[in-house]
Amino acid sequence: MQTEQRDNALMEAAHELDHDLRAAFLDSMASNSTSVHVVTTGAGNERFGVTVSACSSVCADPPTLLVCINTRSPANAAIAANGVFAVNLLNVAQRGIADTFAGRSATARPFDFSCCTVTAGMLDVPLIDGAVAAIECRLVARQTIGTHTVFFGEVAAIKRAAAAHMPLLYCKRDYGQFLAF
Repeated sequence: MQTEQRDNALMEAAHELDHDLRAAFLDSMASNSTSVHVVTTGAGNERFGVTVSACSSVCADPPTLLVCINTRSPANAAIAANGVFAVNLLNVAQRGIADTFAGRSATARPFDFSCCTVTAGMLDVPLIDGAVAAIECRLVARQTIGTHTVFFGEVAAIKRAAAAHMPLLYCKRDYGQFLAF
């Protein structure tokens, strides 16, 4: 009986430590400034998009990037099935688009493309008009870790905005923009 109580106490302490570590991790990562991206994919009339902050270049030879998408997102399965996606780097005026594709818009249906205008890219994926850049990729690898899939895409085409735009940034669970000193 005493061994069972000790084991239960140890398991409870470990669970508390895991919870504290998770909370500290989330808090720490919230302090990381990042640009805001909407990852899109589609085939025919089916279009999917999701706001992500986890996007990074991998290498320049060949140009490759990665994005992390929750496994529960319909965009996750769509990218895996389609084998192509676009990373749309939003500008500071596109906060509403970011909220819509994050599923928390006050004015539009979640994940609905009616919040923006899009153009079909070279790979037939939706590119968000006015984005600082829209980078079209062919899926070359993927790895699921925990709750997310890391998708690696080799860049096939890049569309940049005609006018210079400032990127939309995210830090401390709020949007912002870069200010030069």
